[in-house]
Amino acid sequence: MTLRIAVIGGGVIGCSVAYHLADRGLGRVTLFERENLGSGTTWHSAGNITWKPHSDDDAPVLYAYDLIERLEQNGMQSTGRHRMGRLFLALSEEGLGGFEAFHQAASERGVDSRWLTPRDAAARHPLLAEGAIAGAWFNPLSGRVNPSDFTLSLARAAKAHGAEIVEKARVERLLETGGAIAGLTCNGESHAFDRVIVAAGLWSRGLTAPLGYPAAQWGCEHFYVIARPDRKLDRDTPSFVCPEALLYGREEVGGLLLGLFDEAAKPLDPATLPEPFAFSLLPEDWDKVAPYVEAATRLFPTLSTAPISRFINGPESFTPDADPLIGVVPGTRGLYICSAKNSHGVTLAAAAGHVIADLIGEDEPRFAIDRYRPDRFGGQGADEAWLAEAVSHTPSLFYRAANTENRAD
Repeated sequence: MTLRIAVIGGGVIGCSVAYHLADRGLGRVTLFERENLGSGTTWHSAGNITWKPHSDDDAPVLYAYDLIERLEQNGMQSTGRHRMGRLFLALSEEGLGGFEAFHQAASERGVDSRWLTPRDAAARHPLLAEGAIAGAWFNPLSGRVNPSDFTLSLARAAKAHGAEIVEKARVERLLETGGAIAGLTCNGESHAFDRVIVAAGLWSRGLTAPLGYPAAQWGCEHFYVIARPDRKLDRDTPSFVCPEALLYGREEVGGLLLGLFDEAAKPLDPATLPEPFAFSLLPEDWDKVAPYVEAATRLFPTLSTAPISRFINGPESFTPDADPLIGVVPGTRGLYICSAKNSHGVTLAAAAGHVIADLIGEDEPRFAIDRYRPDRFGGQGADEAWLAEAVSHTPSLFYRAANTENRAD
């Protein structure tokens, strides 16, 4: 019997899941997107792909690059891929020491990562003030894509392998019979399915909760700005991250994209978002961003006079431990979740789709997934007050100096 498989959500994650399922011929795949492909969190993603030399980023990122190359070679839409490397900036000797494990592991893998003096780092990034840092570590494997183009490329590949993609298709609820998934209702009509994957980002929890699984994810406001300094940046300028200042950034059409993983992030109940919330943003919050821009100005003095051309405040979903939810939903056979990517959905998209296909195909997982188990929080996910408080600390968790296993942006 051919499996009837539904994927809910048409962002970069859902399209990756649909592609991997269709590519493996695991069943008749239908993807439901409530608005348009990429119109939720995906479109305002910064699009960074950050390689780190530990298991959770090494294999998944290298696989992402391989998949992106194959998609483009097979005539799918260009993804805007570009590998320009990343500067890990340290404000102090202690901060520099926090990158030592990365450098050692990269060397063991044969990656030509390098320690840079402040002068060397400033030579690679012409807006950087060499006197503002103690040094830097550079890895050449980090890069970027255009998230919307990556999503459309995956969608086209999924359709080329037989998947059906339906936009303006709002899934209202999941159907369950005898402890197993039976289908879903979409735009007021019921549809039977044998397997359902919820990859709806901010809206995933609202779909799984009625079946007894309130996914332990919650929304947070998440910010970046785009500045237009007098000196335009070359596209090959390395991206950067400064964990001690909770900052990251990269070149954006000659300008400087500056993002932050803030302390006490502002939690957001996705149920309060206006409808429809397609290609939409939240109001600017300069009071929240100002201290981080001030810190960034010490690194990049040109920011003191450069106009800000865009302020992006886009909600994203986070978990209390900064790891996504990928796997079988407890209590309902045939139901899976692939959600809460904690602001590194583009980095994890390829591997996440592969993982879901491995699980449904009952194959040996290619990537380590134990830490992503959807049941790891037990019943705590039902406590919305606890969840909102817990995820408000998640963004900064990525960049705390003691956490050298961080994976964010």
